Amino acid sequence: LFYFYQVNFLTVLFNLMVVPYFNWVVMPIAFANVLLFGFTKKLAPFFEQVLELGEKAIGNLSNIKLGLLTFGKINWWQCLILILLTVLLIIALREKTEWKINKKKLSCILIGTYFLFFSMIHFPLRGQVTFIDVGQGDSILITTPFPRRAYMIDTGGKLNFSGKKMTPQINRITIPFLKSLGISTLDGVFVSHQDADHVGDLGPLLEQIYVKRLFMAKGLINNTSFQKRLNGRVKHTKLIELLAEMQVKEPQIKFNVVYPYQPGEGKNEDSLSLFFRVANKNWLFTGDLGQDGEKEIMQKSNLSVVYFKLGHHGSKTSSNPDFLRAIHPQKVFISAGRKNRFGHPHQETLTTLSEQQIPWVSTQDCGMISWYYGGMQKPKFSYFLKRGKR
Repeated sequence: LFYFYQVNFLTVLFNLMVVPYFNWVVMPIAFANVLLFGFTKKLAPFFEQVLELGEKAIGNLSNIKLGLLTFGKINWWQCLILILLTVLLIIALREKTEWKINKKKLSCILIGTYFLFFSMIHFPLRGQVTFIDVGQGDSILITTPFPRRAYMIDTGGKLNFSGKKMTPQINRITIPFLKSLGISTLDGVFVSHQDADHVGDLGPLLEQIYVKRLFMAKGLINNTSFQKRLNGRVKHTKLIELLAEMQVKEPQIKFNVVYPYQPGEGKNEDSLSLFFRVANKNWLFTGDLGQDGEKEIMQKSNLSVVYFKLGHHGSKTSSNPDFLRAIHPQKVFISAGRKNRFGHPHQETLTTLSEQQIPWVSTQDCGMISWYYGGMQKPKFSYFLKRGKR
C-alpha cells in the first residue's frame, strides 16, 4: 500500500468477475473436454478457441487505460491511518461483533480520508525542480504549486550497443516517479537536442504519459532520427519550434529561450537553452551546449543566474570560465552517470568551479536532487543520497 500510486477501476471490476468466469466458463469447459475427449476429439479445438478468446479479452481489458486513476504515492503515516480505518471497518462489518461502530460513518470516514490524501497529492502547495537520476543523461522535472503544472526538460535514455531489444530506462525510473506524484499529464516537454542520453526515452514517455506540447529548437524536427522517435506517438501533442528571444508563457512560470539563434540539426551546438524564474530564483539549462554557444549567450544576454545546470554533464568543453564569471551562479548541478565511459565530470571543469568558489552537486553522488518551493515555507533542497553534498 505504501507504494500504491494508481488504480484501474475496470481491473478492479474485472477482479470481482474473475471467480464467476473461472467457475462458470473455464471449469465447465475443462470438465466437458475431459469427459468428451474419449468419444470425440473434434470439440477440443473449439473449447481451446473459446478459452483463447477469453484470455485475449482479459489481456485487452488489463491493457486498456480507460478507468485508470493515477492516485500517487502515500507516505508511512497515511498508510498507517488507512490500514487502521480499514481494519475497523472489517470488524464493524462482522455480524457478531460486540463493538458498537456506526458502519456508515466509518465507511464515509475511510472514503473521505482517501479523498483527502488524493487531494494532497494532486493539489500540492509546493512546487519543485528535480534532477531525475537517469544515469548518463539529463531529465529535469519542473512543477508549480496549486494549480499544479508539470514540465520536463529532456527525458534521458541509453544508447543500445547490443542490438537487442531493451526495456526503456524511463519505465524503471521516470514513469514510476511521475506516477508517485500523481502526474499522468505533462503540460510541456522541452527537448534540448538529438542525443540519446537526452531524448532517447522520448518515445516511451509519449506512449505512457499524455504530453500537451513538445518544444524543440527550430530545425530539430527535420532530423531523421528525431522523426523516428516521434513516429506515431504525437497524435494529440502540439509540436512547437523555438529560437532565442522567444518565450513560453505559462500561468505561474515563463520560460525564456536564450539559445539557439539560428535553426540547426539538433547537435550539441544547437542545444535549446532555457532561462526561467521561480520563487525569486533564476535557473538556467543549456543542454550539451559548448563554450562557443555559451560565449554567444554571454554576448547577447545579460543573465543573472542563481542555479545553473552545468553544460554537457561537466565536460571540459563546457562551461567556459568567463561564462561562469558572467552568470555567477550560487550553485551548479551536474547530471552524469556513475563511472560513465566519458569520465564526466572532467577534472578541468571541477577545477574551474573550485577556483571560482562555486559549490556543485552531482547526481553521481546525490542521486535525485530536488528543490522545493512555495507553501509558505523557505525553499529547500532534498537529496536522495546523502553523500557528496557540497
